[in-house]
Amino acid sequence: MAGRIIVGINGSQADDNAVAWAARYAAREGGSLLIFSVIDPSPRGANVDEVEKWANDLLANHAKAAREIAPSVELRTEVQRSHSLPESFEFISESADLLVIGSDTDGTGKGSRNPGSVRIAAVSKAPVVAVPQVDVTERRGVVVGTDGSEVSTKALEFAAAEAQASGEPLIAVISWQSDVAYGYGYAYAFAYVDDFQKAMQESCADELNTALKGVEENYPDLEIHKIIVEGRPADALADQAKKGRLLVVGSHGRGAFRRLLLGSVSHELLQEISLPTAIVR
Repeated sequence: MAGRIIVGINGSQADDNAVAWAARYAAREGGSLLIFSVIDPSPRGANVDEVEKWANDLLANHAKAAREIAPSVELRTEVQRSHSLPESFEFISESADLLVIGSDTDGTGKGSRNPGSVRIAAVSKAPVVAVPQVDVTERRGVVVGTDGSEVSTKALEFAAAEAQASGEPLIAVISWQSDVAYGYGYAYAFAYVDDFQKAMQESCADELNTALKGVEENYPDLEIHKIIVEGRPADALADQAKKGRLLVVGSHGRGAFRRLLLGSVSHELLQEISLPTAIVR
């Protein structure tokens, strides 16, 4: 995905990984890079000009680091004054091909619930990649959830292109839950549960094969792993993501197999991410 890559920073420890990820991505894809920060025009206990100078100094330091990673990438910086962080990111995302933000989560489950990333991902007009403070250099695979919806197709296309460009395998996940067999807190034991589970597995396999048909045609040499899981969609994706380098989900979804791409799933996964996570509309 060549084009305009925008990375937002705020002075937190999460900035370093986000800028590095965005710089590597821009270099690989041949895109331009904008490092962007938002400041409050009426800061409490501080002069706005001093705050803006601090922000520009911060941007200059990150620009230097980005140039060391990607010296040939067209790069610039920008400070915007705004009372609303989500509105600023919504506006600037309209001119982005990809928006990258840092996440202060560290993959241990003990950190922040990551509200900033959730809010920005919710309003962005462009795909968003949230980059946590986690080292994924020893991990492999681009993990993507699919449910047969239109947005799942976009997520799958994004994931396949990323896997092909980065030389990673594509790990396509579909999930199902039996609300009939295991509904309302009860486990109903009946003679047909095995047949039901087998039928759901086969239906999911057909759905997954159909979803991947175009990917296999467009990327004949791409290594693809097909994963069918009984369980909660967010749990299924989080489990597969433990070994991956990138997770891709849609912003919402539909489908017969418990909606792997619902906004609620994306929201839950962003609460405590353990790897760079792309949210695709």
